[in-house]
Amino acid sequence: MNYRRVFFCSIVLASYIAVPSLVAAKMYRWVDSNGNIYYSDKVPPQQSKLARKVLNQQGRVIKTIGAAKTDEQFALEKRLKLLRQEQEKIIAKQKSNDKVLLSTFRNIDDLRLTLKGKLSSVNAHKLMLEAALVSLNDTLSSARNRAAQAERKGQRVPVAILKLISDTEDEINSTYEQIAKVEKQYQEIQRKFDKDIERFIFLTQGSRANTQTLIDETAETQAANVLGLFNCFDHKTCDQAWEIARQFVNLYSTTPINFNTNTLIMSSDPMIGSDLSLSVSKSKRANNKTSIFLDIRCHHSTRGAELCKSERVNHIRHSFMSYIESKLPKK
Repeated sequence: MNYRRVFFCSIVLASYIAVPSLVAAKMYRWVDSNGNIYYSDKVPPQQSKLARKVLNQQGRVIKTIGAAKTDEQFALEKRLKLLRQEQEKIIAKQKSNDKVLLSTFRNIDDLRLTLKGKLSSVNAHKLMLEAALVSLNDTLSSARNRAAQAERKGQRVPVAILKLISDTEDEINSTYEQIAKVEKQYQEIQRKFDKDIERFIFLTQGSRANTQTLIDETAETQAANVLGLFNCFDHKTCDQAWEIARQFVNLYSTTPINFNTNTLIMSSDPMIGSDLSLSVSKSKRANNKTSIFLDIRCHHSTRGAELCKSERVNHIRHSFMSYIESKLPKK
């Protein structure tokens, strides 16, 4: 640190305090990137983006002006805004699905009866396709026999027979594809109803008031797992979770933290394709709850884009909430 400059500035500050009537302008205090401390009533243009404190005539801090946001911070805020919008969409969709589930079915038997009906309909479609496949194979076998007979007689196979063989083969292949799609549809229906049945049991295990609470809580959890966020319950928990989120950024980010405040922790931009840069941001939502959002950035390259879509990154997002919960003090 330049002590001579600090000493000189202190004399200026003392003079400013001692003769307040002679100085009408505000006094600022700031520190440059080299750790030098400055006091002045004017901030040089080249240092105007630095954080600074505004002092009154008694030398007390009356206001703090934060450092100007970097392009990276503006970009991060834009991504976080999109994340918050996506969060609300996921929550709204989950709540809507739950309400439809509870209003459509009275009990588990209703669900199972509906499932049986849907699966029967799909099975009927499959049986129809399989019957058509038998008929097409018969047609193909007959056409091939006629073609073989013509060849044995040394005759040219009629164009109509050749076309029939080709068209029938195409139809057979298409029918096999349709059967595969129907089988997949059967499995998807079964899987969806299994989840719906499990969900219905979960939502109806308590009182009506408890059901609404479960809908709200699980919708929040669903969004948290998909996006990577932690919803705070109170100020104390949020402060503890923020420190744990800082540990999470250090654990998974391959670049060092270069911005660290009470509302934003951000690691530096990815330098190579394998880099992961993590950021967490604390912000209040429309319902006045505070959430800690995780953001993951990858290098602007093909490899970086693939990394951001990978299971590794999905795993990091999904583990964010559980990581914080596991580190919080047990109540």
